[in-house]
Amino acid sequence: MIHERIGRAALRAYPPPVRQARGPEMLGMLLDAGEHSRRAFVRESGSLVLGGLRERRAITVRAGARRLIADSCCQAVLIWLMLWILSALDTQLFAGLSRQLLVQEVVLAAILLCALVGYERIAAISGLAAIAVFGPIGPHTQLVLLARAVVPIGCLLVMVRAPRKRPRDPRRLLWLLPVCALAVIQPQPSVGLPEVLALLSLGGLLRLFHDPRLAIACGLVWIVILTADGDRPVHAGLGLLAVLAFTVTGVMLTVGAGRLWIMRRGQFSR
Repeated sequence: MIHERIGRAALRAYPPPVRQARGPEMLGMLLDAGEHSRRAFVRESGSLVLGGLRERRAITVRAGARRLIADSCCQAVLIWLMLWILSALDTQLFAGLSRQLLVQEVVLAAILLCALVGYERIAAISGLAAIAVFGPIGPHTQLVLLARAVVPIGCLLVMVRAPRKRPRDPRRLLWLLPVCALAVIQPQPSVGLPEVLALLSLGGLLRLFHDPRLAIACGLVWIVILTADGDRPVHAGLGLLAVLAFTVTGVMLTVGAGRLWIMRRGQFSR
């Protein structure tokens, strides 16, 4: 029974179509190997996971570099919207109830809902409007504030031009559960937006073997976070953290772009 559960967990490494077509066959072979030797079961389970990651990497490569970059921008928009909502909640918690912040939170949540379900072009257009209303664009716009919005605006324009081609699925709204959890713990003194983004960045680095999109998306959002904190006074001991954050951003963008290049060369060399 335990072997079967482990085998089903290992099969999760494969894309759903492959699991539906060949999952029972692969699971049966894995369980047969486990009957003779525990070492063989562990070895075959590892091979199953690696095979699933290779299958996912092949699907990613077939998408093409342009599509992967566009998807990275779309993912960056989702992360940025989530952090914007958390920032508005944090501001309202410490500054008191504000009608403007409440309207902003509702609008941003609605945009995030549209993007998660699959209405990405509508969400992107609404996001551009939200920047115009709640963001740095307005009659008294400062150049520094406008520079901070360059990356989000660029990603939103990419989302308008090339939204991800995927079926609309309300089940993706389940991703709001971790957002709600972050909204609960984020006001804690030890948990801020950089810490939340660092956790997402770790997930992006772990996925680099078969998919660089999340790493690139987190790198783009890091640029927004770092430029937003650039004019704040640096307290003692935070200088090293700022340097580390800039380094991590550069590494994630460089490694993600390098991974894209390697995948593209592998596709053309076949």
